[in-house]
Amino acid sequence: MNQWFTKTAQMLCLTLMLSALMPILASAQTSYSGVSFNNGTVKGSVYLDHKNGDETELLLYGPSGQYVGVVKATYANYFDEAKQQYKYDFQTVVDSAYRYVKLHSVVDSVYETVENAAYNNGNDNDSDNGSTTPGGSTGGGNGGGVTTPGDGSTAVNSIKAGSDGSLDAQALKEALAKGDTLEIVLNGDMVNIPAWVLKESGDNKQITVRNGSAVYYVPLATINYDSLASSLSVGASDLYIRVTVKFVSESMRSTMQTEAAAMGGKIIGTPADFNLEAATSAGKTTIINTGNVYVPRSLNFDTVLNQAKTTAFLYNETTKTMTFVPAFYSFSDGKTDVMVKRQGNSIYGVLELNKTFSDIKGHWAESNITMLANKLVVDGVTNTTFQPDRSVTRAEFAAMLVRSLGIQNTGGTSTFKDVASNQWYADVVATAAKLKLVDGYEDGTFRPNNQITREELSAMVVRALSYAGVNTSTEITKGQAMLTKFKDSHTIVWAKDEIAAALSLGIIDGMTSTTIEPLQQATRAQSATMLKRFLTAAKFI
Repeated sequence: MNQWFTKTAQMLCLTLMLSALMPILASAQTSYSGVSFNNGTVKGSVYLDHKNGDETELLLYGPSGQYVGVVKATYANYFDEAKQQYKYDFQTVVDSAYRYVKLHSVVDSVYETVENAAYNNGNDNDSDNGSTTPGGSTGGGNGGGVTTPGDGSTAVNSIKAGSDGSLDAQALKEALAKGDTLEIVLNGDMVNIPAWVLKESGDNKQITVRNGSAVYYVPLATINYDSLASSLSVGASDLYIRVTVKFVSESMRSTMQTEAAAMGGKIIGTPADFNLEAATSAGKTTIINTGNVYVPRSLNFDTVLNQAKTTAFLYNETTKTMTFVPAFYSFSDGKTDVMVKRQGNSIYGVLELNKTFSDIKGHWAESNITMLANKLVVDGVTNTTFQPDRSVTRAEFAAMLVRSLGIQNTGGTSTFKDVASNQWYADVVATAAKLKLVDGYEDGTFRPNNQITREELSAMVVRALSYAGVNTSTEITKGQAMLTKFKDSHTIVWAKDEIAAALSLGIIDGMTSTTIEPLQQATRAQSATMLKRFLTAAKFI
């Protein structure tokens, strides 16, 4: 009996100890230590409650929330027993004019504000040397401040458009002379910017047009003023660059919400229609083609959005469908800036979903698959299953990759003799070939139903990165050195440079520490993971 009481007391004591510890363990999250900002250098340590490989990333933001860049933190081979966390060290160079910067952990969205030591040593003042954004607006939308990219060292100039969309040429000229950034605040849904002033000031300026919580970044470098004037049969003095930023009506938002509900989701905030045109005083207009340039436009929200469960989307008014569009999230002071990146004009919004599949629970790629499903990049084989370990065909992956670039199918005809026009993949293969994402074989075939290999997948993803504007050529040399540790690298048939770049960029890993298996068929889980890494590297999510 005494033994029974003794054991019971011991178990009760252990239970009480565990109960006391549970809140602590449940609340464990990213923490920072020894972080400093001196002479333009930010350094310190970040602690994670699980080992995130040899490297993790921190996002760096300036004083007004503008995105500055990615900071790599390297595992310090140290586990803190007291914190039960793994230590990663980081150091990076930033603009010494910043009064402070913010670090944002991509693991669990924990922020750390780091004050510039120069301001704490007698140089402090009441003004914020970071880029500031004028408050207030006449537009509706999603609320919140506007964050704009830039070096953060100067205040943003601001000029207001007339209610009819007019903008005084002389006032514009004077505003542009004050600095390299200018924000045009709408007093309606549209502004006509005198083209001759823009042409005269050059294309090294950054001009944004804001309507409340929606912002458009005017792609000055893509505008050919002479060609547009000629096409509209007017002189330079009668040419205007018309920017429209218009929130959708309640009726249209309701229609979109119905479509979202059918997908198991909901619309966040109010979508907006962004348009860029050339116009004349007589009312003639023509669409401005920005080519392959991913033009940014932002939607701002007064809350912190969950990146894993939300996506920016393009809305097709004709088909009443929503498709994925690349978008980079920035966070500041409990608010979210969703910077949509896409070629062309359209309606853009943000959708929240919570998709999952019964056959990926506990799978190593579960988080990547659910994120991309919520972002409308990958689909399940059925509504409830994904089949993560099933192989992928060349046509299937081409479709995923084109979708992840936010490209609409061109509707062109494929030149491959084994891609019939009545096949589901005809348009997407033609689009991928046009974008130079895929090649065919020497016999003129594409072999769309062949299972894709890791070598082919790596090559296609690296080409997509190049198309998205990432300089992959500089990664090849670094990657070739990394390839030497794989004893089967000699089995790479034709894409050695692409696999090297993919290794350097973290797109692909070895199957083991000494093998890369380039000829192995890629699975749906591997494809989703590489797409997620591609979107991250391109800053498309």
